[in-house]
Amino acid sequence: MRFPQRPPGADLDLSTIPASTLNKILFAHNSPVLPDGRYLHWDDLRNRVPPDGLTHEEWWFAQSQARRSTRVLIPDFLEAGRPFWYCRLDVIDRATHELDRQDATREMLTAMSEYSVRQSYRIDQLIEEAINSSLIEGAKLTTRAQAKQMILDGMQPRSHGERMVANNYKAMVRLLELYQKELTLDDLLEIHAILGEEALDAENCAGRLRTPGENVRVEDNEGEVWFRPAPADELPNRLNALLRFANAQDQKAFLHPLVRAIVLHFWLAYLHPFVDGNGRMSRALFYWQMLRSGYDFAQYLSISGPIDKSRRAYYMAFVHTETDDGDLTYFILNQLAVLRRATDDLLAHLKQRSERLGHLLQALSLAHEFNSRQQAVLTYLGRKPQASVTVTGHATSHRVTYLTARKDLQALERKGLLRRVKQGKTDRYLPTEDFVSKFTRGIETLETHQV
Repeated sequence: MRFPQRPPGADLDLSTIPASTLNKILFAHNSPVLPDGRYLHWDDLRNRVPPDGLTHEEWWFAQSQARRSTRVLIPDFLEAGRPFWYCRLDVIDRATHELDRQDATREMLTAMSEYSVRQSYRIDQLIEEAINSSLIEGAKLTTRAQAKQMILDGMQPRSHGERMVANNYKAMVRLLELYQKELTLDDLLEIHAILGEEALDAENCAGRLRTPGENVRVEDNEGEVWFRPAPADELPNRLNALLRFANAQDQKAFLHPLVRAIVLHFWLAYLHPFVDGNGRMSRALFYWQMLRSGYDFAQYLSISGPIDKSRRAYYMAFVHTETDDGDLTYFILNQLAVLRRATDDLLAHLKQRSERLGHLLQALSLAHEFNSRQQAVLTYLGRKPQASVTVTGHATSHRVTYLTARKDLQALERKGLLRRVKQGKTDRYLPTEDFVSKFTRGIETLETHQV
């Protein structure tokens, strides 16, 4: 990626500008966005044809003035005495309103009627987020399926990439335990220690802040420095300000909870308080803020999935904010779009999953014979007949005891649907040929019926 050109200064000598041009600057084109609604950085704007009679610099000045006229300051988030801020836009108000109005939790509960099924999907999504967040940071995995099975079976990571995934998952689980209390610096260090255990590029830096002697910076693949964080000796005061913001101790004016979570995501990444693992920490802190603000469905989302698919836009949103006088609007718009995609993906997948499960098990005449946990196992193994299930993995997925999980699988074995194979000290349950055959016929029957 190419580093964007920084915007020209915000000052413009209006006394030298003709009245007709001045009228265009102050009135005709005094808008924070383009006519089509886009909020562009100078690096993009300078490559577009300006309105008739205006230079690129005059056009930028007009937009900048409009943006600053409605800006919302972020309390105590300062750089060189200047506050970070965002422009109050209709698109931001609309996006946050739509996410509030779309009661994702209610729709999810409708799609997954039983608690055990919701718990299973919750674990699946936490693992997905752990995998996606690791991939953003460069983790190398043999397959996603193997990484997921490692967590479910409680196995030790076999590679650096798997260690990153396992640590990310543990950190997410810990955050679910912390969101009902105010966040402290010790909490941040604890989460970083979990994330960083044997999974950071630098040695002996997990669970502590960077020191003045550690030259931390953000570079591209060619070694060009894109960002240098604040000096390490400023971190205690800056982190105290961040924690006041996270715990909503700054309630001078209302800030929408979704915007607060997004700003917190950016703020921690901007401070870069750790030698390594700052991106993972920032995304984890976003989840903590979402849950603390009452968005329970956040634990079923994976924002790192959409981010991983559009990494350039994610990184450029950081850089555009940093280069344009602390204008967080770029990052807020990017993350609202990410959250919208993650929420849409969640609801679509849940409804599809629920419908498919019900139809397939009805076709097999198994819908009322087994509990929802057992139905989930049958659907999974019917779709992936080469896979297997362990008691530990089943217990983890559905948040039940080892004894309950074993009874579930033994019942399926007695019915001739699963067979048990000893692998070392672990019992693995595989689908029987008879079950796979019936399942395949069930799918064919369903698909024929749908046609």
